[in-house]
Amino acid sequence: MEGASSSTYRYWRWDVAVIASAFLLVIALHAEPVTRLFNRWLRFDEAYSHGLFVLGVTVFLLYRVLRRHQFALQPSVLGVGLAALTAFAITLADVINILILQQLGVVFLVWAIAVALLGWRAGLRLAVPIGFLYYAVPIWDYLTRPLVNAAVVINDFLLGFMGIHFRVDGVYIQLLDVGTFEVADGCSGLRYLVVALTLSTLFSALNFSRAREWIYLHAVAITMALLVNWVRIFVIILAGYHTDMQSSLIEEHELFGWVLFAVALLPFFLFANRLANRSPEPGGHGEPATTQERVKAARAGVVAAVMVVLVATPNLFLTGATAAGSPSMTFSAPDALGGYERRSQDNDGLWNPVMRGPDVVVRETYAPSSGEGAPLHLGIWHYADQRQDRELVQFSNRVVDGNEWRVEQRIRNPGDLGGWSLLVVNHRYLNQRRVVAMSYNVAGRWVDDDIAVKANMLRGAFMGRRDGTLVTANIRCETPDCSHAIGELTTLVHDHILPVTERAVSGG
Repeated sequence: MEGASSSTYRYWRWDVAVIASAFLLVIALHAEPVTRLFNRWLRFDEAYSHGLFVLGVTVFLLYRVLRRHQFALQPSVLGVGLAALTAFAITLADVINILILQQLGVVFLVWAIAVALLGWRAGLRLAVPIGFLYYAVPIWDYLTRPLVNAAVVINDFLLGFMGIHFRVDGVYIQLLDVGTFEVADGCSGLRYLVVALTLSTLFSALNFSRAREWIYLHAVAITMALLVNWVRIFVIILAGYHTDMQSSLIEEHELFGWVLFAVALLPFFLFANRLANRSPEPGGHGEPATTQERVKAARAGVVAAVMVVLVATPNLFLTGATAAGSPSMTFSAPDALGGYERRSQDNDGLWNPVMRGPDVVVRETYAPSSGEGAPLHLGIWHYADQRQDRELVQFSNRVVDGNEWRVEQRIRNPGDLGGWSLLVVNHRYLNQRRVVAMSYNVAGRWVDDDIAVKANMLRGAFMGRRDGTLVTANIRCETPDCSHAIGELTTLVHDHILPVTERAVSGG
């Protein structure tokens, strides 16, 4: 009987079953963020088109670790607590519609479940294979703006040595009498950076056993990716300048960048091989688990059942918040707001916040009753039930369209208007400045920043409310310091706009 039991044991690996079950459980409980992540990988012309490669490498690295090490069942109470806490955090992120936190959380939850059942020693061995998935999670998008700014600064410095007449305005590099280059988000070099880090981590996991070599190779990878992008932009600008914007490199800038990147990989891997030749071999085979593991299986089963309940409970009970308690917004534009009278139609073609998927949009223009002075423009964007991609604060939404306007000044809580801000903005192409009053109303509370919006979405979810509204009002500046427009707009919001919009968003 012992021989039969040992034979069966060779074909049954508890550690493999635990890791596979962890992935399946997380996918079942959090299908939406996982599905969105997978769909992002299938957009092969975007920054995360390497996602399927990362997934394949994760499977390979897991196989490599499990071939070298056989982990016994070592249930950990702290691991169970970590898994439960992670599941609760993912659910809160779901409630307030922060997709990136959900996607970060699901990867961590797989690892936490493995720790809960296989112990911390196994967790240490599995950290790199499972954590490798983070290279395919779009957290790296938040580096886009710093990378763009760095590319502009470097090219500003380099172009200064070339005798070229140019001017830098934000992300725009204007070659005088030739044309203008925009260092857009796609020119940030993010794709080169993420791919370089992915390759360096893979090479390190296969060849290095010391942290020192890991640090050296990753530092070189970051430097290589940044230099490739900076050189790419610099060469394209020079080509555009010397050919009067007729160079084919301008149209083929992406292909040119990947050619540069491929060339840069040659010295990179030469350096990596030199490090590998000086590094000791990675750790050898671990000790196989003993038959004592089968004695722990029953206890581990109880721990696993408790953990599944703790991990699943937040998802089952906290994500069921609906918009039942949200009032329906009804807004009837008043004929007058203070000393301003409503016009028959809106003609504000310049101030256009980028708001994706609102349920109600109201745009009204009011002219001074005296006939003198700048008009007042009122805008309302209302979401009755904020969900992913249909919410006040999301990646694509912008109160100020940065392509058209530049913010010069921000005044928070003007005239004791809690939760409101005044923005002094200047049009990038037209000689026009405006003062804009803005605020979000989330579950009945006025706030003026993204973090406060998310915090009040969480508060609203427990109240049964998921509604949210953006209100803006703007007046053109007619004095150099905009002091008159600031005072006028503050009074209008306090005495007229706030009471009217508050009744509308509260269903009154």
